[in-house]
Amino acid sequence: MLMALKEAKSAWRSGSGKTDKPWGHEIKWAALGGVAGKTLFLNKGCRTSLKYHPLKNEALFFRAGKAKVMFGDEGTVKNPVLHPYKIGIFKPGDVLNVQSGCPYRIEALEDCEIIEIGDKNALSAVRLDDDYDRHLASDEKENQSDASDEEQV
Repeated sequence: MLMALKEAKSAWRSGSGKTDKPWGHEIKWAALGGVAGKTLFLNKGCRTSLKYHPLKNEALFFRAGKAKVMFGDEGTVKNPVLHPYKIGIFKPGDVLNVQSGCPYRIEALEDCEIIEIGDKNALSAVRLDDDYDRHLASDEKENQSDASDEEQV
């Protein structure tokens, strides 16, 4: 019996792209529908910016290395006294789930590999602090080009 057309499913081959970052590099890869994927490679002693995404939810799977992660909740940005940051040590197999509006920063205690799965959302991350003098205006351009890269991957 043939499957009805609306029930037909398919698989497809996709690509990936590498982007150098001041803390290491990332490889973006296309995922399903509204989902985007990245593999982050952080060099020992480096850290990401302290940032949050206004609408993007993410799951970070720590595949290799050890990292110190500072993370908060949606109230931390407005009032860190009432909503203080938490600090955790993450090792292979650990997962950090980050909802939109929640700030976080990852510091590599060892060379790290982290798999990130998140909503495919083109809105810019809001950087609260950065070790590499990256500013919001350039972030918007970078994230807009990232979004178009993701569409092409």
